[in-house]
Amino acid sequence: RGALLQGSQLYAVIDVVPVRRWKEFMRMLELREAEIELVELEVAHIRDQQYEMLKRWCQQTSATLDHVFAALERMELAGCAEALRQSLPGGP
Repeated sequence: RGALLQGSQLYAVIDVVPVRRWKEFMRMLELREAEIELVELEVAHIRDQQYEMLKRWCQQTSATLDHVFAALERMELAGCAEALRQSLPGGP
């Protein structure tokens, strides 16, 4: 869980976070608002936007699953965090 996020894990994260709370989630992860807006302008489809935002976040920080789980807990999305844990290979 302390390892850096990789490609397939990005999709696992996208799949568990509710679309309507996605931007809040990215703000929790401290992706800059300007970056979020830029992706929305540049990328047409929501799923592609989600992937791009996560990718940029990964490039800017030492992005780990621990950060993702912490953000989900702060957003009171424990069910989503649990779904993510179960969807990841080698998870508990």
